[in-house]
Amino acid sequence: MKRESTFGIGHVCRFSTVMVGLVVSLLILTAVRPATAASDHPLAFCHGYFALCAASTCKPTGRKIKVNVTGGGTAYFPEADCTCPIFSGQGITDLSAGNMQGSCEPPVTPDGSVGIWSYYAPRSHIAQAITGWVPTGRKALAPPMLCSKTLNLGSRTVNCFAFACDQQTYINGVPVATCHCPIGESFDGTPVPPHTTFDTQAGQEDQRYCAAYPVAGQLPTSLP
Repeated sequence: MKRESTFGIGHVCRFSTVMVGLVVSLLILTAVRPATAASDHPLAFCHGYFALCAASTCKPTGRKIKVNVTGGGTAYFPEADCTCPIFSGQGITDLSAGNMQGSCEPPVTPDGSVGIWSYYAPRSHIAQAITGWVPTGRKALAPPMLCSKTLNLGSRTVNCFAFACDQQTYINGVPVATCHCPIGESFDGTPVPPHTTFDTQAGQEDQRYCAAYPVAGQLPTSLP
């Protein structure tokens, strides 16, 4: 049985500030969360296997995906499939976001098998497709990269935070899953304007990957 520990917004902010050197953790975990009641964002630490998509780029499927909207209701966004490495341990998620249903319990896939969720956990090294899924060393480096709003690419960002994944397999010995995630969707279930600065761990600081449907977190509009 997976355990979960819910936190108020203030607790999550304090947690993320200790993730020294990883700006991305602030963006994906707290970035953000407007001053809504803590009950609107039942953030939790979940334990077990999870997909970490922070350094992944994705491919549009041509389909739509349903997402939870902050405050209630759902919305539909263009869907992308993202191949993400699987980790074991503790991840943080929003139990009401993505397509989660208020629990860390693994999702059931359309074919009836058990899938996993995409959570976030701070990692400086993440296996990724652009370097052949090497799990360690320089090829696995995943430094945060800023993509300026002047690029007009905000609507091409992908949000995999708290979404279901399936098709678990191995690539070059690395366990991976396919996560189904919305394109151009914010953490609150609203559209991301094209003119938005965002941060991603995909691309190893190669700015060309800002346009490659990277998994990303949006930054305040005051940034360039």
